[in-house]
Amino acid sequence: MLLLVPCLLCGCAATTNAGSLVSPSTTATPSVAASVGTASASPAATVTPFPAKSVTPSATPTYTGSRTLVESDSGATINLRVGEIVTVSLPSEYDTPNAQGDVLARTSSTGGYPTGKPLDAMFGADKVGRTDITSTTDYACLHAQPMCMIPQREWIVHVVVS
Repeated sequence: MLLLVPCLLCGCAATTNAGSLVSPSTTATPSVAASVGTASASPAATVTPFPAKSVTPSATPTYTGSRTLVESDSGATINLRVGEIVTVSLPSEYDTPNAQGDVLARTSSTGGYPTGKPLDAMFGADKVGRTDITSTTDYACLHAQPMCMIPQREWIVHVVVS
């Protein structure tokens, strides 16, 4: 599709072929030539900022019994029995993890944002059911004005208590 955009002439001085100035009172008549036709374009090239790598997603692990979960366990599932304990150990930029509902009870939590210390939290399996333990990274600049646009990471582990 051909798109024509009209041009506006300002009251600027123009030059003649001889190089002398034309009086601003001289009125020039602009001519706009338009032609209608077809246009074609080749397909867009895909540009990536990094060399392409062949990435094969790994299977999401499933754990059984009490254990310590770390940052790389995000997306995993853990099967617990009532009374078992799961510990979460994450870097200092993570907020205190939470579990929705009453299937798990957080029994302790230290460190994490904004302390600057590694995060350690402990959960006890209280009831049969399903829940997720979640945490998100946090940074001081996210609470400033203007707020920074740093990406945040969500950490999640699915919990099944039987």
